[in-house]
Amino acid sequence: MLARRGCVPLDAKKILEIGCGTGYWLRQFVKWGARPENIVGIDLLPDRIAIAKQLCPEGVSLQCGNAANLEFPDASFDLILQSTVLTSVLDATMRRQIATEMLRVLKPHGLILWYDFRVENPRNPDVRAVKKRDIHQLFPGSRIDLRRITLAPPLARLLAPYSWLTCSLLEKIPWLCTHYLGVIEKGESH
Repeated sequence: MLARRGCVPLDAKKILEIGCGTGYWLRQFVKWGARPENIVGIDLLPDRIAIAKQLCPEGVSLQCGNAANLEFPDASFDLILQSTVLTSVLDATMRRQIATEMLRVLKPHGLILWYDFRVENPRNPDVRAVKKRDIHQLFPGSRIDLRRITLAPPLARLLAPYSWLTCSLLEKIPWLCTHYLGVIEKGESH
């Protein structure tokens, strides 16, 4: 998805991850060619940032803060990742503020890489699905390309010990997939 939109190689791209946790994806970006000094991670939880500082390469900038009020200038980043963050934000106003901030700090023609739940999890009251129409409302005027991925975790947990092939085949059936993976391209109006 990123290659088709001219976002690779990553070596000159400024990258921000919202809700970076312990920095797993930040480290992956480095493996994929991004320079550590061009990578920023922000997370609300200080203990996660402390672990990320231990695990991430020197040069990666890590900040404890709220993504609804980013302390970066307008148009600072080429690529912004949000991975299972907005489903954890239960307040609709806060979700809109985070999305607005992501668009504000994204460069013209920059990309937001999206991975999050598209369905409710009845066992977890601390998350709310973000539907396709919600994503379009959060990022008005943007070009949005979403794909359903990730086999429903209860089904994957049941089948994976017996057959990865079965899981791979079932993941091709869109209604069995619980997440959207997508690219949101900042439109001209932002």
